[in-house]
Amino acid sequence: MFTGSGRTRFGTFGGVFTPSVLTILGIILYMRTGYVVGIVGLWEALLIMGMCFLISVLTSMSLAVIATHMRIKSGGFYYVISRTLGVEFGGALGLILFLSISIGVAFYAVGLAEVAVTIWDLGGAQTAQWIAAGAILFFFVFAWIGADWATKLQYFVMVCVAASLVAFFWGAFESYDPASLSENLTVSDSSGFFWVAFALFFPAITGFTQGLNMSGDLKDPERAIPLGTFLAV
Repeated sequence: MFTGSGRTRFGTFGGVFTPSVLTILGIILYMRTGYVVGIVGLWEALLIMGMCFLISVLTSMSLAVIATHMRIKSGGFYYVISRTLGVEFGGALGLILFLSISIGVAFYAVGLAEVAVTIWDLGGAQTAQWIAAGAILFFFVFAWIGADWATKLQYFVMVCVAASLVAFFWGAFESYDPASLSENLTVSDSSGFFWVAFALFFPAITGFTQGLNMSGDLKDPERAIPLGTFLAV
């Protein structure tokens, strides 16, 4: 659907749900969940996931209240914060948010490069840096062309993520070992590592607010943001 200005407007699925899910199912979940289980055991890892889930639900509820009681325009987090807490908070937190998103882009690109180097044995750290730089350049082109092209690309990425989840659970089903499960339920000495593991895993759930950043490209942000966010969580 195109508006009079020729700008594509997205619905709940393409504008909020899909980018939120893809950010949640990100590099931390794939590369660090096993490490978290290894240092605190499965029971404490599940507790960490439950705590993170609770935080995401409470934050989503707050976001839903704001989105349904005010008109959401372009600006995403910055717009919401500046209109609810004032322009001073909006400016300060908006700058931090910009830096966090910029660092997050590099974070995901480096994670992609490390996996590629490991799987295909492409070389060392310098090769990973070149791959990461190439990935950033590739996605920059899509973002520069327009949000509609980036959204089309994310559907392909979502298919890949779904396939990876199917492969993960299929492999877990085929190689299930009760003895290994019992051995990893707890760790003999996990004291002092719980909050380290929590801090390491917590960024995996912060992507549920990604749909809010698309506020300026949504057909009905007041409905799409709370619905798409809750569905993603």
